[in-house]
Amino acid sequence: METEKNPPAEDNRSLLIVEDDQRFADTLAAEFRDRGYRVEWLESLRAVQEHPTLDFRYAVVDLRIRQDSGLDVISCIKDRAPDTVIIVLTGYGSIATAVKATKLGATAYLTKPVDADEIERALTGEDTEEDIPIPDEFQSLYRHEREYIEYVLAECEGNISQAARRLGLHRQSLQRKLRKYTPN
Repeated sequence: METEKNPPAEDNRSLLIVEDDQRFADTLAAEFRDRGYRVEWLESLRAVQEHPTLDFRYAVVDLRIRQDSGLDVISCIKDRAPDTVIIVLTGYGSIATAVKATKLGATAYLTKPVDADEIERALTGEDTEEDIPIPDEFQSLYRHEREYIEYVLAECEGNISQAARRLGLHRQSLQRKLRKYTPN
């Protein structure tokens, strides 16, 4: 009798966590193990690249993993396991990175702090548009400007000179804007 390499999606409750904060990863892993998931934690892009199988149904990927980009992790996972449902977590969300993550194959983009219930709803597709909270206050003009700058910078693949030309700014002015209010 031949066995399937990967069980059907309903039965496959496997989760890969790619996160450089060990305490957060341990807490998240414990939450999902309590919910019946098989969980594995990796802390870098290199660890993901060197993983022998990547046979996970779900993945939770931090956007910034020390010197690595979570966007590269998404690409690596999708290249080797295209059916994996990927959720991106970030401490500082921006439209640019959300768009890029989605284009690479992420299903959802969540801003920390986030709890295990929110992550599980996003992973399993239980979130609906009615569940998404609408902010009570408007974002500041600075925040919109910053998101647009990050979007253009991402489109220019991080090239400051090219982004400055697209924005109609001098390169040094763009660098000052980026340094002035660096997100935490």
